Amino acid sequence: MKQAEVDALFARPTRRRNSVLSVYLNVDQSHRINLNRGFERQLKEMSTTLRRSFKEDPAGAGLAPALHRAEDFVSAYTPQGRGLALFIDEADGFFAHQELAFPAANQVRWDRELLLQPLANALDELETYGVVVVDRTKLRLLLVQQGEIEELFNEEISGKRVRHVKSTGPEHAESSNHNERRADNQIRENLRDVIQRVKEFFKEQEPRRLILAGTPETVAELRKMLPASIESRIIGETRLAMSAPVEGILSVVQPIAAAYERSTEIERVTEVVTTAARKGKAVVGLGQALQAINSDRVWELMYSAGFQAPGFKCSECSALFSAETPECVYCGSTMHSLSDIVERAVEHALRKEAKVEVVSGEAATVLNAAGGIGASLRRRTKPPVTV
Repeated sequence: MKQAEVDALFARPTRRRNSVLSVYLNVDQSHRINLNRGFERQLKEMSTTLRRSFKEDPAGAGLAPALHRAEDFVSAYTPQGRGLALFIDEADGFFAHQELAFPAANQVRWDRELLLQPLANALDELETYGVVVVDRTKLRLLLVQQGEIEELFNEEISGKRVRHVKSTGPEHAESSNHNERRADNQIRENLRDVIQRVKEFFKEQEPRRLILAGTPETVAELRKMLPASIESRIIGETRLAMSAPVEGILSVVQPIAAAYERSTEIERVTEVVTTAARKGKAVVGLGQALQAINSDRVWELMYSAGFQAPGFKCSECSALFSAETPECVYCGSTMHSLSDIVERAVEHALRKEAKVEVVSGEAATVLNAAGGIGASLRRRTKPPVTV
């Protein structure tokens, strides 16, 4: 998925009544249950259950045609990825589908807004990054998206071969030194070509992170020459042969990206917890995190993988609360309960253009001790509403 496509989904409005159908399907053909169009049967089973749950509910108006559109699409669908997401809004006829490179958990929801948390979680864990493989005369540029790798460039960067000549005696020292200087100059000239290609790569693909690979000497020289705007995106280096197969490159760089993700999660969670304890621009705990989301003060929301909690949502302004109140403290409208308020918190934060980070491992342990969820704020928070 391209970031523009994701942004367009997050920009979709919340409706005043139920009109939005969200469907996630695991269509991975390596799973036995999905063979012989098993995923189609699973959608029909989920659709039947959803129809029954809204049978006597006025909020179910419009559900039948939305499900019919989803089932029609899936009946003609040939799996290309491992997952499929469908989004339908009967209010304006909106329909979108996204093929996913990860196996989505089967679920279907009829509501007033799109179910985007599964997508956000996956995009966070499978963040796009670039790989530069370089030696003295060749360059390969690869992009890793949603756990899949694509080679975009594989060419010689100079027609001039670089060859260092060893000296065989004192009488050859001066000539050897001259040859060495010429070779070093040619390497630097080649690396300038590399940098230009890398700049174009960043402009076209916009990777957030970068891994350098090749011989240690060439990689070190390249890193020194890269502009600061690109050098700051580097998350690791590794030795790699120019002839390495694409899938082999992926197996080498994935652990580097994963290790970086885990280490930065710990740093960011610790910073949020510490800052919140000092009453700075951060909060922890579900009640205060929801207050910050309602007030549009969240710069980055972070929560532990698997963290869920029931809560309440205003029927009019969509404000979120961790505990029930007689009426919404913002607009006075009625409240209705939700089985998972964290899911809605993530979606609301994304719609308000906040960053969202789901953490696991050691970072999740630290965050769970502070309430399972926290946020860095755009400005100092006001005292939370007691709910």
